[in-house]
Amino acid sequence: IMAATLVSMHVHDHHNEAATKWVIQSHLFAMFLPSLVSGRIVGALGISRTMLVGTVVMIGCVAVAVLGGHAVAHYWWALVLLGVGWNLLFVAGTTLLTTTYRPAERFRAQAVNEFAVFGSQAVASLMGGVVLGAIGWEWLNLVSLPLLAAMLVGSVLVGRRMRRATA
Repeated sequence: IMAATLVSMHVHDHHNEAATKWVIQSHLFAMFLPSLVSGRIVGALGISRTMLVGTVVMIGCVAVAVLGGHAVAHYWWALVLLGVGWNLLFVAGTTLLTTTYRPAERFRAQAVNEFAVFGSQAVASLMGGVVLGAIGWEWLNLVSLPLLAAMLVGSVLVGRRMRRATA
């Protein structure tokens, strides 16, 4: 979604470079600035609830992108929500990962996780413009809904499993 935003805003909707840059900069801040508190959020809400919140925030991104229109403000809100949702999911997911392996497997598990996360982001970034050209802005966002639905289900299952393990 982030990579396609550049093309959608500038090429399809003819927003100027300053507006496009502002939206992407805001998105990057929304991805990383919450890291100052997202660890505390995971501590307060727990892993699965933080994942639920992150997923709902990302569903909000899709809703704004699909229903909001093509004004700069709509792109801005969608990308800020995308960034915050990504941050919460990334921090909670990484925290969850640390509970799933033995100490001897730590480095290998982190390496596989980092490769999977950033490798899939690289492929998605390269595909963003192609997919945007093929199916358009609204459908590009709607395609993410099945993945977000899977995240909702996964978050609930993780929460149940963790509660059973604690009890």
